[in-house]
Amino acid sequence: MDKTVDKAADKAGKVDDRDKAAGVDDRDESGDDSSPGGGPVGLGLRFSAEPPGVVAVFRPRREHTGAPGLLHGGIAATCLDETMAALGFVLDGVHCVTATLELRYRRPVPVDGQPLRAEAWRDHAHTRRRQRVRGRLLLADGSVAVEASGIFVQVSRPPSGT
Repeated sequence: MDKTVDKAADKAGKVDDRDKAAGVDDRDESGDDSSPGGGPVGLGLRFSAEPPGVVAVFRPRREHTGAPGLLHGGIAATCLDETMAALGFVLDGVHCVTATLELRYRRPVPVDGQPLRAEAWRDHAHTRRRQRVRGRLLLADGSVAVEASGIFVQVSRPPSGT
C-alpha cells in the first residue's frame, strides 16, 4: 500500500487516513515536519550543536532489530544519514540532502536499551553548498560501531502550497 502523505493535510499538520491506519506520521514528535529527524521511520532523534559538530541520542527499539538482538544496518545508516544531513540545518539553518553516503560497520550494535550517540561534523568549518560530512555511531561505552562519510548538498525549501 502506498503510504504517502497528502500535501494539503500535511501542511495543516494532519496525515491522511491510510497513514493513520498504518501508524505513519510525517512529523517528528514535536509536530514540526520542517526540522530534520522527522519522517515515517520515527527514530526520535533530537539534534544539538556540540563538539564535534552535531550530536543526537538514539535509543533503538525492538522493531529496529535485524539479526536477533542486533540493530539492523539500515537503521544505523538512516540514523547517521539523518544526523549528517542535520548538520547544515542545526549549524547554518539550511536543509541538506544526501548525494553520497559510505558506511563502515565496525562492530555489532546490540538493541539492549542502551542509548547510542550519533555524531556528525564537516571537514571544513565554513559553510559550502556542497560539503563532505563525516559521522559515527557510538555505543554506550564510547566505542565506535559505525563510521560514515558522505557528500551533502544544500537545498531550498519549496514555497508553501506546492
